[in-house]
Amino acid sequence: VFKLSILNKKWVRVYVKETDLGKIHEGQAAQVYIDSQPDTPIAGQIGYIADTAEFTPKTVQTDELRTALVYEVRVYVDDPQNVLRLGMPATVTIDLEGAK
Repeated sequence: VFKLSILNKKWVRVYVKETDLGKIHEGQAAQVYIDSQPDTPIAGQIGYIADTAEFTPKTVQTDELRTALVYEVRVYVDDPQNVLRLGMPATVTIDLEGAK
């Protein structure tokens, strides 16, 4: 009998437009919301910011952002309840006003 465990932290991929890139930094707090628990945010923090821009992927849901260049950002989350699943859509909020 054995138990398989994943030692890597879970993360959520988000895309940040260039005009907001200077307002975020690694280690900055973020909140992740999922449809099945919309009133219970999952705490996270920015752990990776891409060095190069890319075209907005087709999975981004707003038409106005589809033509812009964006940067991939990974938000690493604490998920002790194990509610996040691979491929699950999520909404991420980052306080851009309070960023230094």
